[in-house]
Amino acid sequence: MKTFTQTLIARAVAGLLVCFATLTTFAQDVSVNILNQPAYVPQLATTGRVTVDVCNNDGGTTAATAGRVRVTVAFPATIVGTIVGVTTTGWSITSNTGGTIVLTNSASIVSGACSQISLGYTATTLGGPLLVTGTLSFPAGALVGDLSTNNTSTTSISVLVDTDGDLVPDVDDLDDDNDGILDTVEAAASCTSASGTVTANVDCDGDGVPNRLDLDSDNDGINDVNEANGTDANFDGFADGTPDPITGIPASAGAGLTPPNTDGTGGTNPYDLDSDNDGLTDFTESGTNPALDANGDGIVDGTADPDLDGILTPVDAVPATRRDDLFPDLNPTIVIGSLEFTTAGSQKDFVVNVFEINNRNQISGTPISFRVAKISGFDITYSTTSGNSNAGSSIANSNSDWDFVENANFITVTAKTGITIAANGTKVIGFTATRKTGIPINTTQNITATIINGSAGEIKVDNNIAITSITAN
Repeated sequence: MKTFTQTLIARAVAGLLVCFATLTTFAQDVSVNILNQPAYVPQLATTGRVTVDVCNNDGGTTAATAGRVRVTVAFPATIVGTIVGVTTTGWSITSNTGGTIVLTNSASIVSGACSQISLGYTATTLGGPLLVTGTLSFPAGALVGDLSTNNTSTTSISVLVDTDGDLVPDVDDLDDDNDGILDTVEAAASCTSASGTVTANVDCDGDGVPNRLDLDSDNDGINDVNEANGTDANFDGFADGTPDPITGIPASAGAGLTPPNTDGTGGTNPYDLDSDNDGLTDFTESGTNPALDANGDGIVDGTADPDLDGILTPVDAVPATRRDDLFPDLNPTIVIGSLEFTTAGSQKDFVVNVFEINNRNQISGTPISFRVAKISGFDITYSTTSGNSNAGSSIANSNSDWDFVENANFITVTAKTGITIAANGTKVIGFTATRKTGIPINTTQNITATIINGSAGEIKVDNNIAITSITAN
């Protein structure tokens, strides 16, 4: 039998044990931590990442069971577009409005462990830094002992300018326009006019697009990458190859192109309107339609440049997109079976082939026309219906597709409405040459076919003439 004193002692010990047990029971605290990696992204990037760590800070063995924890991640709608789950193992997406994503744990988070969520986002609009917020909630009721002070975490997103779209923001990019020429070189350019005047200017052509962002810094219609002897096989105005993810320099340009200075005076070729100092502007020597430089100053006429790539609209094949491309290019040839006309009245068929040689489709709204010059010693005639021309062999022509108009000097041939020449395609038009009576023997004259400048939308015109000589023997 216990004495009264023993009973009191036993009760006191039991009370202490209960108190001790209470003191050593750990609260089940769950916390959230959110981090944007990297801290900034280039505009239009799809590589932005936010990581969210949800941690069970329980010091014992209590798990945060499935369905008990919910995290809401809210992005700044003004600069971020679509949000997608990249790694959400252990979580189910409850809702996703594009700017806010809600996830609920589908697996338990054991004591002392963290569960990580990775979210990707598109960066649509320049701005920042703006906050991304991660907030915890508990759909089945708050966890006992959870500390509300760590249930919210924030990080920030900044979307930076990336002019060339190579995912290296301009602030880090050594070649902001991907023409292969370093920004430092373009900023220090000496600009040389057609008359030889040299000035230092960060915007040589004065079009409002600085050289470091300008794919044609002197507006001569020749892209900087070409004038700097770079490689641009697809003619988009960018140096070829994948840009380095750190420097932003395209692979084909190495550490950066060194633009040549052909004439050894003034600026280097991308900034010199007469690079060889021969008195002919680079524009003229490029074979571009002279109508695009009516005043002959070596600069493409006009100011329109809607995509702000520095390539003026008349010579920009894709004026609404920051890049260039080839225009269609037509090239005529003449095929005739025999060049000798031995008697008066003798006839020979010939055909004019009109080739598109740049693998580009005709630009809408730009008709195709060419003309054949009349000559004094021979009559040139044609049929207005399609058939076969005996030009060395039987060649099918498409004369029905064309309208023929004559004056004293030329036969002008224009494609009818809806008739086009496909990329790398050909149209064949048939004619007949007849020797006139009284033409002296050994008279030689030229059949000349000339594409009318601007046909099909082309701008290159130095290959628009075909000439074949025929002789009266």
